[in-house]
Amino acid sequence: MRRLGLAWLLLGTLVGCGLEDTPPAGEDLPVGSYAIAELPAAREGGGQLQPGVKVYRIAPQGDGAIQVAAVSSTLGLSARLRLVLLDARGVVQAVSVARNWFAASSALAPLAVSPQITLDPGYRLNFKGVAGESYYLRVENYALSPDRVTLYADPFTPNPAGQGEAFSSGRKTGAIEFVGEFDRYNVASATGYLRLAYAGPLDLVALLYNGPGDASPRALDPVMNCAPVSPATLLVVRDRGLARAGFDEVGSGQYTLELSSVSCP
Repeated sequence: MRRLGLAWLLLGTLVGCGLEDTPPAGEDLPVGSYAIAELPAAREGGGQLQPGVKVYRIAPQGDGAIQVAAVSSTLGLSARLRLVLLDARGVVQAVSVARNWFAASSALAPLAVSPQITLDPGYRLNFKGVAGESYYLRVENYALSPDRVTLYADPFTPNPAGQGEAFSSGRKTGAIEFVGEFDRYNVASATGYLRLAYAGPLDLVALLYNGPGDASPRALDPVMNCAPVSPATLLVVRDRGLARAGFDEVGSGQYTLELSSVSCP
């Protein structure tokens, strides 16, 4: 996640990233390659559904962003999968149960049961890998039938917007692609009106800070999406709870900011 380095911008910690049991050593899922997971069916018992589970170890050779995906070849769009990424200490890093967003804990991502009528991009999540560290991917099958799933772990380049650059006119398109991430823009020289455009599953807000002592920034969201930008000096875009993320796609984690002279309605 991006760090601002100023006390007035320490926006909290991740929600719900609790400790789990240390993952058992499983098969490896190499970065830049794939693995085939033969998942047993879920079992009903005691009023609960126990998923069929397999665990894979991901050991990045270098620092960088990694996207993990699981695509069902047996159940297709009727698959009921959940991906849980843990670090070597057993701390949950991300949980994915939908095809276009993921979260910091399963409580924030209830199990998706409705098929999505689209080309299947798989269940996905992103994380920032560190060379020499081990991560564990727990693949859970909640369907009452076995499933054959292809797992991918691929490096990717995150959307570069929101690293503190000046924003004084025109349009910016960024994306919230990691749990706990926030994008930032220098708007000290901006005038006019700021608009936020976003349609997706995240609870995105754009916060306008007037200065280092501003404890109550002005907030824009997809409903209240316009405000005068001046006299703000810093613009921050994030998931409201710093606990959800998506992908650099329309209808997922991608958002648009626009500065113009057209006044708000």
